[in-house]
Amino acid sequence: MAYIKPKMNVFFANGGKAITAVIDKIAFRKYWAKPYKDSKTGKTVKKQKSMPFAVCRVILSFDPSVNVDETFLIAGYQLENVVIKNEKMLTFKSDYVAEYAKEHGNEWVRRIINEER
Repeated sequence: MAYIKPKMNVFFANGGKAITAVIDKIAFRKYWAKPYKDSKTGKTVKKQKSMPFAVCRVILSFDPSVNVDETFLIAGYQLENVVIKNEKMLTFKSDYVAEYAKEHGNEWVRRIINEER
């Protein structure tokens, strides 16, 4: 999972129609993890965890269907840190790019952003 902070850039290649967004804020979603057996007491216990989500705003888009200043939400585990031209940025992990491309075709970035409207 990437280390995400506000004001970081997120880059989507989007099949030649690049989209760049900036993280406005970080939101956390709490959930119950898989129950496990406590080694001291022997009882099954549940643990609460939290998943970071990045609330992003589009700042540059070469895709006509994605408007500038549009906001969308993306899970932190789907992003990875990269360095492009000596600047730290976030991109979609290659595992998820293939998964979304297979499921949604070449317009998967547009669909992700449009679903969050």
